[in-house]
Amino acid sequence: MKPLVWLGLALVVAWAVLWLGIKMAVFAVHALLLIGVALIGWGLLHRGHADSNPS
Repeated sequence: MKPLVWLGLALVVAWAVLWLGIKMAVFAVHALLLIGVALIGWGLLHRGHADSNPS
């Protein structure tokens, strides 16, 4: 094939890989945020129970 066709294919493949990578990174960042908020809430709820019921 001609060099410009190969270059075009390489750019399309690079774009697809980067787009997928960015989507996965955005998902990972939001998942970490949600997990962090859930753990903070869980810890605060259990802190109240631990203070009232020492074991």
